[in-house]
Amino acid sequence: MEEKIRKSNVRKNIVNLLQHREIRTEGSKYVKRHCQFTDELVKRLGFEYELQGHQGCVNCLQWTPDGRLLASGSDDTQVMIWDPMKHKRVHALSTNHFGNIFSVKFLGTNNSIIATAAGDCKVYVQTIEGEQLLDCSCHKNRVKRLASSPLDPTVFWSAGEDGRVMQYDLREPHDCGSRTANLLVAYRTFTEIKCIAVNPTKPHYLAVGVNDAFVRIYDRRKLKTYPLSQTTDNKFVHPSKTKLKEPKCAQYYAPGHLALDNLNTSSSRYVVTYIAFNSSGSEMLVNMGGEQIYLFDVNRERQINEIRFSKLMDSRRKLGVYKCKCNLDDHTSSYVPDNYDLKKSKKIPTELCPCFYMRRAFHLYRRKWVGDLYGAARDYLFVIERWPNQTKAFVGLIKCLIALEWANEAKSWYEHFCQIVPEFTSQNQAKKLRSAIKTLEEKPREKPSSNSDLMELTKIETEEIQKRLGARDYDLRFVGHCNTTTDIMEANFLGEDGNFICAGSDEGIIFLWERKTQSIVNALVGDVSIVNCLQPHPSTCLIASSGIDSVVKLWSPMPEDGTENIRVVKNIEPVVRANQQRMVMDPFETLLINMGYQMDATFLNMERPFEDFEGSQCNPS
Repeated sequence: MEEKIRKSNVRKNIVNLLQHREIRTEGSKYVKRHCQFTDELVKRLGFEYELQGHQGCVNCLQWTPDGRLLASGSDDTQVMIWDPMKHKRVHALSTNHFGNIFSVKFLGTNNSIIATAAGDCKVYVQTIEGEQLLDCSCHKNRVKRLASSPLDPTVFWSAGEDGRVMQYDLREPHDCGSRTANLLVAYRTFTEIKCIAVNPTKPHYLAVGVNDAFVRIYDRRKLKTYPLSQTTDNKFVHPSKTKLKEPKCAQYYAPGHLALDNLNTSSSRYVVTYIAFNSSGSEMLVNMGGEQIYLFDVNRERQINEIRFSKLMDSRRKLGVYKCKCNLDDHTSSYVPDNYDLKKSKKIPTELCPCFYMRRAFHLYRRKWVGDLYGAARDYLFVIERWPNQTKAFVGLIKCLIALEWANEAKSWYEHFCQIVPEFTSQNQAKKLRSAIKTLEEKPREKPSSNSDLMELTKIETEEIQKRLGARDYDLRFVGHCNTTTDIMEANFLGEDGNFICAGSDEGIIFLWERKTQSIVNALVGDVSIVNCLQPHPSTCLIASSGIDSVVKLWSPMPEDGTENIRVVKNIEPVVRANQQRMVMDPFETLLINMGYQMDATFLNMERPFEDFEGSQCNPS
């Protein structure tokens, strides 16, 4: 049915679309999918209301499946239940936590049960009326995230910085001091789990993000739970390690440049702060702390080692100049998918065109923001694989590999290109490439800064390195925000279709991207400091946000009456550039900026709507 609708003009006319829903019962899902977050509605998003009641930073938000209630957890150790449509609080739950609440989940068939996890290493479950159902102290470090099963409202999981994933079933008794078998995943002591997510259509797939560049998706059907008594804190390894040897039990995902640069390291400056699946469970969105936001197609086997071990082209194929008819033959100016300048952006061509990818790679190579060099290398490799007659793509790929300091890969591609184009060896450009590769090969490798770093490097097992080599690469990335201050910053799909992406940022701005073009379509001032949480309503165009402020903000489309949206950032270019510079700063320098940084109203080209704000005492997690 959807295919018929796509080919008609029904979806372009809201009246016809609603009429189609009345005629066809299955049309309701299509209307919801295509009308919840449309291009026009997203561009009109603005501030609706501020829910007040918390006395500390609001670290987590959670909608009920029907969207009638919203739960929020805060540093004040309280959980507030809101009726956002009526802009009022319906419950204020006191918890037994004495640490900042980092995660809250609705459980039970009627959403009358609340699960919370906090910095006091505790997991609590209680009814809205206050009856205590579970008191868990199995974790030995801060518990950062909870995840629930979409099929079974009594089953949920907790992820902590002690490297443990615990599994709970409210139908079974839980006693932390007994041999209750509820330990599902455990890592070494220096690995901290920051987030966890369940695939909505295949809940046996559990995604785990830790303090490195890799996301692990486990197949729970091939794991078994163990009691904590079978592990020790001094030598903390996965108790079901033998089962993890099955190839389909754990699949790794990571941006290729981060994966290849961190294959042998157990700690890095990168941390996965949030994981979200789209409604169909086919795509996974990852907010990488210290880096960009990446989207992975979980069903596509795009390997990170394509550039390193890619099948070289058949030298017998005829090389020549490709004549393009798309009027994109000027490589000096182009559309860049993650461009912040919406006026200059152009639509991605419907037909594959080498010039489009060549131009995009050219601009990424020149811009050199975080991840740009690898993105350019991927575009050049794609052109080589599809159109091997584009000789400039070989040169561009080699330059990118040199800039990435991947000497072996650059040398292999250079030698291969010289074999298929012998006359290239006599050109000045070839001499420059040879010299650059030689300089790179002679460059001394950086040594670990301390003995502790060296010890951590030696702890990476060969089996783990092989799994990292088999990681799958990203499909899309979204550039503009900055995630270097907290480890709870979220990124989410908007709507059933997931055509738009949203995320907060360190400077307090809410970024909204179009998924297809990866372009910023809207930017809103959401907090005086940091926006951590963004949770879209399950059925209507409404977003709840929170951060360092002690309030929950609601965002909905502004009326079309000419009212000015004072929250819109009119000039996003300097913000994006500043964020990219901030991500490559020294951590200590970033800390100093975070301590003294204040958002400048003139910098955002808008009136500052926070004149009465006296400052926040919340810690940024």
